[in-house]
Amino acid sequence: MELVIREWNREQIELIADGAPLPLLNAIRRYSLAKVPIYAIDEVMIIVNTSAMFDEILAHRLGMVPLISEESLDRLMSIDPDICAKCSESTEKPSTEICEKCYVHMILEAEADNSEVTVYSGNIKSEDPYIKPAYDNIPIVILAPGQRISLELRARVGRGLEHAKWSPSNVAIVRHIPNISIDKSLCNLCGKCIDVCPKKVLSMGNKEVVVNNIYECTICRQCVYSCSLKAINILIDENRNILRIESSGSLKPETIVRISAEILLNELNTISKFVEQWKIGVDK
Repeated sequence: MELVIREWNREQIELIADGAPLPLLNAIRRYSLAKVPIYAIDEVMIIVNTSAMFDEILAHRLGMVPLISEESLDRLMSIDPDICAKCSESTEKPSTEICEKCYVHMILEAEADNSEVTVYSGNIKSEDPYIKPAYDNIPIVILAPGQRISLELRARVGRGLEHAKWSPSNVAIVRHIPNISIDKSLCNLCGKCIDVCPKKVLSMGNKEVVVNNIYECTICRQCVYSCSLKAINILIDENRNILRIESSGSLKPETIVRISAEILLNELNTISKFVEQWKIGVDK
């Protein structure tokens, strides 16, 4: 298996996987959405809210604000998200040590005096300098003159399995890399395939149609449908795929991929050990 980084920045990563099984890449994609734990605002205590926005809507908007969890990765991975999830629903509480790791307290206070004020995510103050809103420019609520809000917030560890606000990935996709073949003996250079291609993958070269960037092809097959001479064909190579992860800002995209793979491997090891123990029991 060979991995090549096609695109990589602070918000997204795109990997070309050559020889990687499609189910493996799809498992990493699903785990990046559902299994990687991060922090998100889970509890909101409304002390004062004289704005036009209902308390429930205000709390929901705050819950969807992504919080930076990258700097607290060691602390994050030492917590069992299942314990934190049960803590919110059950009367049985875990130890104080676990709760101190799981929860982070924040406050949000704003007031409009003589003019309208827009409250942004940057106005949220966290007791932990490493766990705070990933972006400061997310609008929360607009306060008219004389209106005020005062809120106490509690963020906790969770996973996308529980709610989408704990998903570190906005987008996670796996797509095939096509193999575009053009039969020069049939092609009359009409250019129809070039005109209909939405991604401009095809272009006219030196008396032939050439493929510019195969990785931009979405396999819409409009080029195939437009060619009445059947000179162009698209085949799918199952062993070559692209994995793309776009981060919400909570974790770096490369961190999401790495942790997804680690969680998958740990769960596979658990299954493997269980099967081995079961075989030993059957043999006895």
